[in-house]
Amino acid sequence: MSVAEIAVDHLPYIPANDWLPSVLIVEDERKQRTSLVDAFRAMNIDALTASGGYEAIRIAGDCRPELILVDGLLPEMHGFEISRFIRRIDADYHPRIALMTAIYKHTRYQNEAKLKYGIDDYLIKPVHPQMLAGLVRRVQAATR
Repeated sequence: MSVAEIAVDHLPYIPANDWLPSVLIVEDERKQRTSLVDAFRAMNIDALTASGGYEAIRIAGDCRPELILVDGLLPEMHGFEISRFIRRIDADYHPRIALMTAIYKHTRYQNEAKLKYGIDDYLIKPVHPQMLAGLVRRVQAATR
């Protein structure tokens, strides 16, 4: 357990009357996907899920979620490539994309992800609920 989890045992307060973004979680590991879905449910957000790249691109094109969390390593397609495809869906569609990784931790990868693939946030796993609440707040702030 991290110091942040000990100090903050619940999610940051998000008022019930605040607008909540739609979320797509792209994660191939079922346990991790379920954990992320549960964290968003705790914030009263029902998240869409995809376990692979092609499914994620289809859902993003059809449903246009405001926040997309993409695992860096997926079996069909790399998370960087998924992000690049999502960025090209439509010129008017600008979701906040967060890449989740346990492997690509170096600053070089983070800079490349942002500059080359259009990734807005870079989360090092394990991803904690406080990190997700921060993402929700950034999406909310961008839409005001």
